[in-house]
Amino acid sequence: MRFIFNSIFAIFLATGASIAASLIGTDALGMEQTPRNAAIIRNGFAPQNPAINAFENKTKFEAVIRFEYAEAQKDDDAIPLNSFTVPSISMVLPLGFFGTFGIGLEQKYFANNRMELIDSAFNSNISLSSRIGIYELLPSYSIRLPFLSDFALGASYRIFFGNSYSTLKRGKSYEWGDDSWTAQNVLITKKETSHLETTSDWWRNFGYSLHFHRKTIDYFISYFPSVQMQKNIKENIQFSNTDTLRSTNPKETFKLPKHLASGVHFRFWQNQNLSFVYEHQNFEETELAVETQNAVSYFVEYKISGTGIHYTPFLKRNDFGINAWYAEKYLKDVQEYGASLFSDIWLGRRGTLVGVALYGGYRDAKERYWDEPFFGVKLSLTGVGNWGTSIRRK
Repeated sequence: MRFIFNSIFAIFLATGASIAASLIGTDALGMEQTPRNAAIIRNGFAPQNPAINAFENKTKFEAVIRFEYAEAQKDDDAIPLNSFTVPSISMVLPLGFFGTFGIGLEQKYFANNRMELIDSAFNSNISLSSRIGIYELLPSYSIRLPFLSDFALGASYRIFFGNSYSTLKRGKSYEWGDDSWTAQNVLITKKETSHLETTSDWWRNFGYSLHFHRKTIDYFISYFPSVQMQKNIKENIQFSNTDTLRSTNPKETFKLPKHLASGVHFRFWQNQNLSFVYEHQNFEETELAVETQNAVSYFVEYKISGTGIHYTPFLKRNDFGINAWYAEKYLKDVQEYGASLFSDIWLGRRGTLVGVALYGGYRDAKERYWDEPFFGVKLSLTGVGNWGTSIRRK
């Protein structure tokens, strides 16, 4: 039975429509999020760099909303894809001399697909509905070092959780033949649900970073160990609407890899900013049922900083910039090239900030996966508490 469905899944991408973030990675962890801007070096809540919060002394809340459109392409076939997500929510709470607390909720990996397709080989309709999400809750603490106030240490405790489901239906068909092992004109449904949890020692959920800050330069380095995950599955195959085979409950284990990140930020000519970020994840040590590679990304950003003062002209008050990235994804032979134009717009007098980014790029994939040109819009809203003093930046 598994062979039948694997065969169907391999050939059913003939014609149809889809709602998805991406077709790449949906059979494993789901698609990784598009790289962020340089906030992980200079300001804002940063999952890869908890130490950065030590240089804030205003309470901040941030929510990110993103829409993305892509088109999966292979030979003469193309499937339009679109998604609307809230990939992250975070809050920073400074406590002065006692350091800074932060908490964030991130979509670590996510894919959501609904497809209605025509299988020309079996002369029947195929429908697929699937979703997988791995989420990361990140409470963190950071503090500036005594007598070395240019340095800060930070630690995050990662709490992973997630779930997935999929329903694959092969519609009624007369192409099976009289001697087939199954009856003619029968609807076959495969359903699978699961939940994910960590099985590693508790201390492996901690991650650490060191951040150095001065007026014209920032630098950070961070490290997060690998975490063992377990996927508890309930699988069910159903013939027509009445006959159901016995459910099975397999378990799968895999690792979320260790993560190393480093970045540097330069400020020159008063309001010019240049940032570089490098990230590395060792997926070669994982146990996924697909071919993986080390995930590596390189990121560069140029930004002109505004004054942030309410009474100054629009172009002088707000931030404008451009960034670009190259990433080798965790699935083997999948690369991503991307760039974005962005602006951070200051609203009112209390520091409320709206970020708008228009981005696009291309995911280049080898056999098995489809290439994907993509573009999207990302909005971020940062609310600043009306207590505390100005941002503690030199």
